[in-house]
Amino acid sequence: MNYQEFFTLAKEKKITNIQVTEKNNISSSLELINGELISYDDCNNTSYSIKSELDGKTVKIQTEYLSEEVLDNLILAAKHTDSNYEDEYLRNIENITIKNLPEFNISNELKNLREYSDLRKKYPQVKKLTIIFSEENNKTRIINSNSVDISTSSHLCKLYVEALAEKDGIFTSFNQELLETNKNKINFYQFIENVLEKTIMSIEKEKIKTAKYNLIIDSAVVGCIIAKLATMASSCNIREKTSCFEKKLNKKLFSDKLTIIEDPCNQKYPGYCLFDEEGIRTCEKTIIKNGVYKLELSNTKEAKLKNEPSTGNAYEGIGTRNMYIVPGNKNIVNLLKELNNGIYITDYMGAIGTSINTVTGNISLQIFGFMVKNGKIVSGIEPCIMTTTIFELLSNIREIGNDLQFILTSAGAPSLLIDNISIAR
Repeated sequence: MNYQEFFTLAKEKKITNIQVTEKNNISSSLELINGELISYDDCNNTSYSIKSELDGKTVKIQTEYLSEEVLDNLILAAKHTDSNYEDEYLRNIENITIKNLPEFNISNELKNLREYSDLRKKYPQVKKLTIIFSEENNKTRIINSNSVDISTSSHLCKLYVEALAEKDGIFTSFNQELLETNKNKINFYQFIENVLEKTIMSIEKEKIKTAKYNLIIDSAVVGCIIAKLATMASSCNIREKTSCFEKKLNKKLFSDKLTIIEDPCNQKYPGYCLFDEEGIRTCEKTIIKNGVYKLELSNTKEAKLKNEPSTGNAYEGIGTRNMYIVPGNKNIVNLLKELNNGIYITDYMGAIGTSINTVTGNISLQIFGFMVKNGKIVSGIEPCIMTTTIFELLSNIREIGNDLQFILTSAGAPSLLIDNISIAR
């Protein structure tokens, strides 16, 4: 059933408003272990999220097709709900049409990655090298009975590499991942080589003393931490007093070197989208400027409570796309030299007792990485705990790197050189 037939039939069934969000994902992915192809998958999935209004009640349903049965289920759901919740339906907005997404084929990547898998042979201690690569097109379309028809799309390439090494019966591993919009920007050879080198360097592990250390935090780790700022800056959480940013708008919270921007309209970054899940047009905005917290993020519901326009951040509640720390000028080699002696954090694990608490701002993470002496990586470190707060961590920034990287569509970051943070064995 096409959209015109679907909306005509909905009108005949006395459904007042109806709006459909169509999501389409086309992807190809592969997994190699020691150069052998473990899996190769091609997918083409389409799903629909439908909301409708009947007798003043809004009901929602998820489906994989459009049919009269879906409309009957919406009517049945409205009859059996006691809620009089009224949602927003897009109207009187400029329709957005997009160009067709590029076609892709990952057969060349399969051939090259098989060849690059032989890099592990340079390192006899490496017993297993896992490479996972995928390329995908994502399209979102919102169309409704008010003649609104808008579309946005993105093209993503994901690379994950993990190496496992063994010495004297003890195993150690190191992994790295990357999210890009253009696979031609990925240096696969160098990426795999870097993982292998870091794996070998992490075999010998040093037990560190509990103390305060100067740190470099890798861009991937910083990006995951920064992603939590969306929850802290959420207008809903601030209103409900479940955010450490409560009553902190326009106050200086962090280092004046720190500026954080959200730019969903930037097609160079993987979170590219022209509108949020409610169809609100996205735009570039500054969340943190020179350490000052400048903007509460909202969806339509929260914006109406404050009699303000939505900031266009309706992503699974309130979230972000392409939020990032504005990078500096120094590469990782220069950051290591400036660190001189300290710890280079390359990964972390959140588990029971270790977390980033968005209510209090407290951070307690089990971290992994390397010992740095005289500006050089000399060994791995035994897993340990970093204890700080989001306010201390981002106030103690000495330098910001130039290696802006995304592993999430929500947030990305460069590496940070940070002083005087507590690390415990």
